[in-house]
Parts: sequence; C-alpha cells; structure tokens
Amino acid sequence: MNRSNNYDFQEVINDAAFIFYRPENGKVSSNVFYSPAAMDIIMRAEPSRKKGKEISPDISLFCDKWKKLMDKKCEEIGSELDGNGEQSCFIDVIKSQKRLYAVRGTVLSDSSENATRNEWPHLFILDRTYSDQANIAKSFRKWHLNKREQEIVQLLLDDHSNKEIAQGLNLSCNTIKGYLKLLMRKLDVNSRAGIISKLLYLNNLSVN
Repeated sequence: MNRSNNYDFQEVINDAAFIFYRPENGKVSSNVFYSPAAMDIIMRAEPSRKKGKEISPDISLFCDKWKKLMDKKCEEIGSELDGNGEQSCFIDVIKSQKRLYAVRGTVLSDSSENATRNEWPHLFILDRTYSDQANIAKSFRKWHLNKREQEIVQLLLDDHSNKEIAQGLNLSCNTIKGYLKLLMRKLDVNSRAGIISKLLYLNNLSVN
C-alpha cells in the first residue's frame, strides 16, 4: 500500500461514527463492531426508561431496531437487491445530549451462497445534523411551510411529545397529529424523525 500521502486510516476510523452489524442466525450470535465515535454518540443518547427507571443504552438494541426499520424501508420502496447489490437509505434520527444525528443504513450483500438476505450484515452511519436558524429558515422556505407548521417543527426539534406540542400551542392532540400527517405527506416521509432529518439533513444530502 502506498503511504506516501501519510494518510492516517486509523484516525479516519476513530473520527467516523459507524456501526457494522451482522444479525443473529441459527448458527452464530449477532456480531457488532463500532467505531469509538459511534459508541460515544450512543452512550450520550437519551436514556431509555422502563417503569420510571433509566436504562443505559445498549448498542445491540439500537442495531436490532435499525435493522427492523431498514427491512421495513426496503419493503416500502421496493428492493432491487440481487446477490451483488446493496441499498442505502435514511432510517432514523437519534438525540445525543443536545445534538441530533441522522442514521443511514446500508444492507451489505454477503458473498456466502448459503446466506439469506435476512442474515446479511448492515452498516449504520451516524451523521450529525445542524439545526442553526439559518439552515432551518432555508428549509422552511424550500418546503413552503406555513407559520403553524414552522412552530410545530421548532417544537419537534426540541424533542417535545405530541402532547407537549399541543399544550404549547394551545391545540388538541388530534390537531397536532393532523398537522404531523400533513407535514409527512408534504416532505414525503413517514415519521417524526423523517420530518427532522428531511429539513435539517437531507436538504443537502440524498440517501434514498
């Protein structure tokens, strides 16, 4: 390998936030490999709650969730994968402290003839989104969001629930649900996370 350019591959691995995940099958247990940057993001993510108790994030649980979302996404858009193909798309947004990260998933084809697609490994990349006011205003103009839609998006960015958004805007929860459905239709997404990522991240980068 030519190293004349002094390219530090280890530094790239340390800086990039990615997770390699091979699902569990009948023969072997699941296998997870992650970069230090990805682990740092996951460990700082909002803790899960169960019966009022906080639970430390488990990276394998994130992978299981993202695999299911990836499988669902592939079914929705129609998979054209063959034995040598791969498919990549946006699947989720996670909050790590005060920062938001868009999660891109890629199904990696497996060279093993005996491996089914459900056993193929997955690559998840975590990219930070930037919610500065200039970028938000640009997205609002691009998608022609009205004043009420902009107010709802701002509260979504602050990680408020539907109930909290309704209380903050003095509207009913059903009204907020209606606005969210309209926003999803307008932005061609199917989740709250999709709204956030479309406006803050996918505005400048297409991943599906």
